[in-house]
Amino acid sequence: MNLEFWIASLIVVAMPVAMFTDLSTRRIPNLLTFSLLIAAVAARILFQGWPGLALGLTGAVFAPISLLLLHGGRGLGMGDLKLAAGVGAAFGPITAVASRLATALIGGALALFLMLRPGGLLADLIPACLPRLVSSGKNVPVEGCETTQTDAPM
Repeated sequence: MNLEFWIASLIVVAMPVAMFTDLSTRRIPNLLTFSLLIAAVAARILFQGWPGLALGLTGAVFAPISLLLLHGGRGLGMGDLKLAAGVGAAFGPITAVASRLATALIGGALALFLMLRPGGLLADLIPACLPRLVSSGKNVPVEGCETTQTDAPM
């Protein structure tokens, strides 16, 4: 067995547990986050020695920082940051930051899909306004996509 197997095993076990507890209780337990961090660093030391320790600790620092930068600190709890530190220790700094960016892109695509599905926020707006959007800026009246202009006070 190699390092990649142990890291994948840690992530496959820890992330669903974290997701379930976060969605059901709005908390991510310290036992989970610190266990992931310690196990990831231990696996790196076991398979890579001192360089593995350096990679694990660097990832544990950079992953929460990248998470804070992507989210601007809004909607994040300390459990999210501790979980990011554990994932960063497992993946290392480069892969941890890349996984944060990939997660942000996938989350954005999922949000757009949910808004465009029937009953979603944009489901009725886009089909109604598409002819106006395609008409190269011409003021083409389209039923259901009327824009009202109010007289601005001078």
